[in-house]
Order: sequence, then structure tokens, then C-alpha cells
Amino acid sequence: MFDAATFATHVDAVDNAVTNQEKGNSLEGLSSYLFNSIDGIEVRETNINGPAEEVDLLLWNAKISQVFEPWDNLISVECKNWSNPAGAHLIDNFAAKIRLKHLTTGIFIAANGVTGDFVNGDNQNRGAVYRLHEHLTRDGIRIVVIRMDDLRGLVDINDFIELVKDRYCKIYMHRVF
Repeated sequence: MFDAATFATHVDAVDNAVTNQEKGNSLEGLSSYLFNSIDGIEVRETNINGPAEEVDLLLWNAKISQVFEPWDNLISVECKNWSNPAGAHLIDNFAAKIRLKHLTTGIFIAANGVTGDFVNGDNQNRGAVYRLHEHLTRDGIRIVVIRMDDLRGLVDINDFIELVKDRYCKIYMHRVF
């Protein structure tokens, strides 16, 4: 169940994290809290270190929520609490993890978004935004991107669900935000 005070504590932890470990743990904690607050979504595993990859969060999707009904039963979540936008290579790595597990959808939570500006015609720096489009059109892999600025404005869990739905729909319009 979503509690505004608990949510605010998680946001503060992300905003006040200093070390790389604190940054990573705090964003994963916030993400876990949000996903566990959605009916039918459950964080099953965290920080899975496989032989070829690491998964920050693995969600079980019981497909109760209408927004998550078309998604896979398993959803990978990648969390990057970096001071700069995440680059194309990180999107490629995440897409490879999704593809390796024969999944089609993932959530990429990047504190400061991702690089590139494909939507606005910046062909000089396609970056991660362009790669998101490439993975969708080439492999059918849908990656939803969420930033900390998006999360700071949430009032309740329905706001988060609407955010995910909005981003999922925008993938098909080649828009990340």
C-alpha cells in the first residue's frame, strides 16, 4: 500500500545519497517501494548477479492492473542513479538482458534521464533515445524510461501507474518523455 510519507522518505534518500552504493541502493529502494505498491506487481528478486548480467529488480506481473496486462509476466528493471543522463551503451546492455531472457518489456529508471534528442531532430547526437527506437523497431523490445523528476511529482500510486502508461504509449510515437 502506498503511503505518501514513506514515499517522501525514499525520495529524500535518493536525493541525499552520496556514495555510489548509497545512490544505487536508494534508487532501487524507491523503485521497489513503488512497484510493490501496485496491485498485481511484486518485486521478486533484487540485485541478481548472473554469469553474464546483473538485474537490479525482477518484477512478477500477475496482470491484474490494466496497464500491465499486455506486458510479460516477468519485468526487468534497471536503476541508474547517476549525475548525468544514461548513454546509449546502457540502453543497449539493458535491451540485451531483456532479449537474452526472451522478454519484450523493461523499465529503465535513470535519475537524470537518457542521452540523445532523436524526437527533436538532433541527428548529431542520437544517443540512448535513438537506441530505444532501434530496439523497438528491430526487436520489438519496449523500454520505458522514468526520471527522478517524474517521480518527485507523484502524489499517489495512481500517478505512478499513469506515468508508466504514458511512457509505454509514447514508445510507439518515438518519444521518451
